[in-house]
Amino acid sequence: MDVNYTPSKSIYDGANYIKPSSPIHKPCPNMEGIANPDPKKLERSRFLLQKLREKYGIKKRVKPQSNPMTYTCTEAGCIEPWGTVSNGEPY
Repeated sequence: MDVNYTPSKSIYDGANYIKPSSPIHKPCPNMEGIANPDPKKLERSRFLLQKLREKYGIKKRVKPQSNPMTYTCTEAGCIEPWGTVSNGEPY
């Protein structure tokens, strides 16, 4: 999977230069790695995350399977799966 990101525009560069109050507020020079990720490093990171999840018992979220709406509509109203008839009149 190739990922190509558009280079960001920093508020610390160019004509409208803003002086940072501290060096920690400058963009990190190693963020350039996002432009061309190494597949081996990505796979290793996924592996290590999986190991940490196993070690600490963290499970990925599993979406519950949705149940389709199963009802039959007739002239008298709609019959719900549990047997009640709804005629659609407001309360």
